[in-house]
Amino acid sequence: MPIARASSLLLLLLFSAGCDQVLHHVSDAAPVPAAAPASIAASARATDHFVTSSGDLAVVPLEHATLLFVWQGLAIYVDPASPTVDDASLPKADLVFVTDPHYDHLDPFALSQVGKPGTVVVGSPAAGARQPMDISMSEGATQTLPSGLGVTTVPAYNLVRGAGPGLVYHRRGEAVGYVLDFGGTRVYVSGDTECTPEMQALAGVDVAFVSMNVPYAMTAGEATTCVAAFRPRIVFPYAYRHAVPSTLDRASLGRGIEVRRRDFYPRAAKVRARAFVAFTRGQWGYADDLLDEAKRFDPAGDADWRVRWTRQWLREYERPWPW
Repeated sequence: MPIARASSLLLLLLFSAGCDQVLHHVSDAAPVPAAAPASIAASARATDHFVTSSGDLAVVPLEHATLLFVWQGLAIYVDPASPTVDDASLPKADLVFVTDPHYDHLDPFALSQVGKPGTVVVGSPAAGARQPMDISMSEGATQTLPSGLGVTTVPAYNLVRGAGPGLVYHRRGEAVGYVLDFGGTRVYVSGDTECTPEMQALAGVDVAFVSMNVPYAMTAGEATTCVAAFRPRIVFPYAYRHAVPSTLDRASLGRGIEVRRRDFYPRAAKVRARAFVAFTRGQWGYADDLLDEAKRFDPAGDADWRVRWTRQWLREYERPWPW
């Protein structure tokens, strides 16, 4: 037997002698939603509940622009995206609403993950040009779905913001927001939009999710102006990756509008915590990489004192030794 082959065989035997574990195949496939809607509605992840004429409406903020509503045993997603929905504790979708064709709102892979036989996906014609929609709704349309859910689309577009002169981020007609009528409780989800005349003219909205996805949507000041115009009972800032939701001006909103702030970037907090632990273990490069990853999810998180300290310590450790 050649020496090289004999050596390889000896190493394999030595390794096998010290290993009493049975080898198992480990899949690298992402987990997919598999829970019942009732279980997530009853969990702590359902941060808000509203009484409707047709039962409880549970609200589950997921991440960035991704929302989950549970109503009458139905799981209703808005803009599901990966890896947010790579989660077996979430339910499969009965209904999905897509606000616009951009990647953080229309994710074909995420639609395949949350989908099941009978899932109905609703979106604008522009979204349908990228991914087939079961129901296509242009702006200003109204439908009542078989589930009994009433849907009205609201124009969502940029007035001035864009990549350059004449190049707005969202052109009129491509994106839509939705007013969803849950048994008389009307919930508005804005999608990415500036403060348009159509948004200001909304009436009878009970709950509003208003995007502050700067620079693609509204600043906090613009959101304040819009919310003060159509006066929902409750407003949630969401999709605020590049903004601070606390800057929504309560004084300018006046009485009768409650502002509720929820964490739409829980993954960023977990990654920052891992970065701190990595640093304490001397894994300085790994800690630095994790902080950069968390910053991509939530730039405002760099203001956290733990992040500032960790970054300062990393700078100290990276200084060259004085020779």
